[in-house]
Amino acid sequence: MANLLEKASIVLTPTGYSVDAIHNVKPSESPFGDMTFIQAGTTTRVNASGLVVDNLTDIPRIDYSNGEGAILSELQSTNQVLHSEDLTQSGWLNGGTFTSSVSAGDPRGNLATVSNIFRYGGTGSGVSQVVSLSSGGKGVGVSAWVYNPSSSTQQVWIGYGNSSSGLGSFISVNSFTWQRIEYKSAGGVNVNEFHIAPAPSSNLRVWGCQFEIGDTYGAVGKVSSYMPTTSGTTTRTRDNYRDGGHTTLIGAQEGVLYMEAATLSNAGSKAIALSASNSAANRVVIFYSSTSNTIQGRVQASTTTTIPINGTVTDNTDFNKIAFKYKSGDLALWINGTEVATSTNAFTFNAALSELAFDQGNGTLHTDGFIKQVAVFKEVLSDAELAALTS
Repeated sequence: MANLLEKASIVLTPTGYSVDAIHNVKPSESPFGDMTFIQAGTTTRVNASGLVVDNLTDIPRIDYSNGEGAILSELQSTNQVLHSEDLTQSGWLNGGTFTSSVSAGDPRGNLATVSNIFRYGGTGSGVSQVVSLSSGGKGVGVSAWVYNPSSSTQQVWIGYGNSSSGLGSFISVNSFTWQRIEYKSAGGVNVNEFHIAPAPSSNLRVWGCQFEIGDTYGAVGKVSSYMPTTSGTTTRTRDNYRDGGHTTLIGAQEGVLYMEAATLSNAGSKAIALSASNSAANRVVIFYSSTSNTIQGRVQASTTTTIPINGTVTDNTDFNKIAFKYKSGDLALWINGTEVATSTNAFTFNAALSELAFDQGNGTLHTDGFIKQVAVFKEVLSDAELAALTS
């Protein structure tokens, strides 16, 4: 793999320290091909120590939610829950529970006032909040950080509605550690309630509650980075990675686009692309298709020629290694070490490919998930090289 990357013209790995840009590992001299990064407002991420931290405006987020550092690129989303860190506030409803405030360490690593729930009621008991905006048939993601102060594992319910009449999940929470738990609903239903419940006769510390509505009608919801709220909702704006690459770094009529990435949900199209001046007329794209767990490689040339080839993965939300080889009469899509689709259709770009971006090549269908690595090759690779690259 290391030797293969020596052949690449662009290599991007998780690095986030400059305002308004994310730097490629390769090339190390001009033209660098770095992408511009635009993100308005404060966001959060999980750092290498597993703590929730605020991220300064326009610095790329390197997130460790999955145990390894990855570039986090997200669509706009809103936390509909009010008072996300204080469940003693009005709007939070207790049913068979008692909620109080205690001084304890929080998921940011600070000594703070956090909410403690004691459950004394039956099956339908818990703490809930009805949010002002219902899902309207889009999937919902509910999430919270919880801390189990007892010495034994606790089964915690989280969902929309309680465990006797709602939909959600029982999640095992280990002792003496903060853990983010979540539930993602299917689409097609109207949802407007967050609900969480400790095990019967148990205490649970709760922090960072979130209720967010997905992007696509009828699709499964998603859980994205934390958006703290007080008396109103909080909206995180979309990340925008664009204007990377250079004509000298991208193959004019052949090459390979590679990435290792995971999406936040299986719903909706997301993409990464090489394009001619941010246009769909000439582009090479890897799509996470709107069809669940489907990957598409697509060439569009001279506006009129479109060549799509499709493959599938077990789960888009897992990290998958994907390479799309493009050459007229010789296209191939490789996923996790296997060639899954080919095409012998011919094409010719009539404009130079000049830009790398986390979108479909024209500033839409932006990436929504985690990216561990991106590489661009100016020439096609052999089957053996593509197998090694994606294994």
